[in-house]
Amino acid sequence: MTPWEGLRGAAPPTLLRERPLADAEEVLVLTYTCDLSFFEDVCLREAQAVRARTTILYDADRVTQGPRRADYLALPVVCKGGGAFHPKLVVIASETDAVVAIGSGNATPSGWHHNAEVWTLLRGEGQTVPQLFHDLAAWLRRLPAAVWVENLGRERLDRVAALLTARPAEQASGQPVLVTTAVRPIVEQLPVPKTPVVSLAVAAPFFDAPAEALSRLLDRFGPDELHLLVTRDVQCDPDALARVVKRSPTSVVATPKSSRYHHAKIVEWRTGDQSWALTGSANCSVAALVKTMATGGNCELGLLTETAPLIDTGTADEVDLAQPAILHVREPGARAPSEATLRVLGVRVDAERVEATVLVDAELAPGWLMVDGLRLDHDHSDGKLHRYIGVPAADWSLLSGGRATVSVETDLGVEVRDVVVTDVTAALSRIDRPSPLEHTSLPLVIADQAHLAALLEALAQLAAVRPDGIATPSGVDRRRQVEGRITAAVGPALLRFTLGVDDRNRPTSVDEEIFDDLEKDNGASPVGSGQEKRGRTAERPPARAETVATVLDALTPNQRKRRQREVEELVHASERWSLPAKLAVSRLVLTLVAGGLWQDPTDWSDRLYWVVLQLWMTDQEESLNDEHAALATIGLVALRSGLDRRPEPDSELVEQFEDLRQAYVEWADWLAAVPVETVRRYASGLGGHTFGLLFGQTDFVAELGWILGRSALHDAVDRLTGAQLDSGSVVRVTGGRTTRQAVIAALDGLRDFPDVQVASEGEPTVHGWWNGRRLLLVTRTGATWRAETWSNLMTGIAAYSRGTPLRPPDRRWTASGPDDAFGSQAAGP
Repeated sequence: MTPWEGLRGAAPPTLLRERPLADAEEVLVLTYTCDLSFFEDVCLREAQAVRARTTILYDADRVTQGPRRADYLALPVVCKGGGAFHPKLVVIASETDAVVAIGSGNATPSGWHHNAEVWTLLRGEGQTVPQLFHDLAAWLRRLPAAVWVENLGRERLDRVAALLTARPAEQASGQPVLVTTAVRPIVEQLPVPKTPVVSLAVAAPFFDAPAEALSRLLDRFGPDELHLLVTRDVQCDPDALARVVKRSPTSVVATPKSSRYHHAKIVEWRTGDQSWALTGSANCSVAALVKTMATGGNCELGLLTETAPLIDTGTADEVDLAQPAILHVREPGARAPSEATLRVLGVRVDAERVEATVLVDAELAPGWLMVDGLRLDHDHSDGKLHRYIGVPAADWSLLSGGRATVSVETDLGVEVRDVVVTDVTAALSRIDRPSPLEHTSLPLVIADQAHLAALLEALAQLAAVRPDGIATPSGVDRRRQVEGRITAAVGPALLRFTLGVDDRNRPTSVDEEIFDDLEKDNGASPVGSGQEKRGRTAERPPARAETVATVLDALTPNQRKRRQREVEELVHASERWSLPAKLAVSRLVLTLVAGGLWQDPTDWSDRLYWVVLQLWMTDQEESLNDEHAALATIGLVALRSGLDRRPEPDSELVEQFEDLRQAYVEWADWLAAVPVETVRRYASGLGGHTFGLLFGQTDFVAELGWILGRSALHDAVDRLTGAQLDSGSVVRVTGGRTTRQAVIAALDGLRDFPDVQVASEGEPTVHGWWNGRRLLLVTRTGATWRAETWSNLMTGIAAYSRGTPLRPPDRRWTASGPDDAFGSQAAGP
């Protein structure tokens, strides 16, 4: 067992980023106030990077920011006794290892970073675990009896409890002791020393109005000295607090010199040679220290430890409670009862049904609910909890488009908005090989060789997800099934990348956009408050976010060559991969081309050709049709751009593109049906010096229609000066010293298109055909046409376009017109 003393004080984000368990099974978070969007950024991505299922329980009245994702369990909780659900707990657990963090900070930017908080961490590895793990497991198992929580919450609490007790407890003295409000008031669980208490010190941001909890602490310990550390923006009645403080023979009231909001809750008492401390979630209030959950108290979680003193009022500014202006005191208030008479705790979607849980008195329970057009009928009741179930049609798609909340209507005419949605299959799956995109942005993955190698491994793992091997029962949403398989294989981040969903809100690896460096006081005004407001971002301007282009620009020549080689090997390896993997590879290659990995159009157009070809050769999967067609559309438009930008035409690539274009012509209707929004998702971020700044704003459907309506001949004619192809497939040319030379020059430029007809716009009118050995020219002379042929021109006709005289023709005759001459050219000389 790792000594807990060596792990004290680390806030949850720091702990999670260190990934103490490389293969965690469960991450459980309990909090009072909750910012789910922030939680997803700093907790969920780290948890899923180590394959952990993630569950967060929070007070149903205290969510400050809703979710953006539906692939974890966000479960609101209501205490049956009317108190607040107030514990602060993080558990990371597997069968062989576990970390438990108990502290004072809520899962918000303030609680997990900006505020001054106290956390205690314990780790259990090896053959035994601390006794506290078993005590915590017992509390987790009993918790559903004291709170209203969905069945999913009960299941996850039981599973975490089972992991905490998978190994026997170590019976050793000096270990921290768990305290809760489940059975006895916390104040009664604080051990009273056998020798006189020299000092009692209390730090808290909240005190009950009459300061009764502080009074009970004085009664219990009878200290010689009282030290009270109160934060600025403290919630208390200064007069009542002053009266209680005066009961102590000697007292000091102080506030920290730092401007940070001190949200830590500490009670410590000392004798001549020993010191104990209570830390955790409990404020110095009646609801936290004096009552139990059954008598209306809060749900609290704390630790009793024998430790060196944590509170030092000697380094703080003393405060006169008679003149407490420096504290910005807020009046205390009792917990306001919720105004909600009906709560929809959540909507949970799995492969076969949709379930919603409603908390309401029995006489007010709806007969049915309506969720995004799907009716859910009443199925089961458990006290005030009512469960509703509906079976969706195969085309019902609540989870499409990244939705994480929904409005729910009842048969009573009540509408409940912003109800959290959970994709249960994704939330309860463990990822086989999480991609580095779970915790690192794509630019930083590309910059780091180890991260890039991990991404390539994850793509190979994604190739094992073969939709043709997924059986879909009748009435089941196949799209969700396929997405669930992808998530289970490589994680939700790579799924989103594959489907073209942008992770704009994801912070960088050092969280510049979320966290400010507050290790040292910066003199700013206090951040956060007793109301647990969302913390501010950094005072300094955030560092410029890296982009794929800036990362690629910073590569050394050798690094660039290595990245090019790895991508080329990836494209080659993906030839026989399944459609989901090819979608991811195609998007990655497009992104790297746009960012400038290859600077010569000759190089990057070659790579794009193979990507677009593979998209054509891959079997279709109906549930991914939109993404498949969108990437093919963007790929064809980008490839055409590459062909146009090459300094010299490549006849082989031109021919290959023409074959590819003809193949896609057969699927023009399939391509034209792709939703514009899907194309825009994939095109976002592809603008720049490679494709052009406005590439993302291209009308791709119209552009593709133009490409499919053209041919390689159109492209070749476009490269000729003064030439255009008319609707009858005749190339019209102008310029040249003579009309004959202009026609011969055009025929030479179109030598890859044997016997294409070229006609001059000037006088005299000349028509010509060239097939590599035979030249036919037909010239208008008055009312007739003179036809001439030259055979066996083995060296070509380029010189004749520059003025070299042609030898006498092998045959000359009078024709009724150009088409008649071309039709009779096989006649004798």
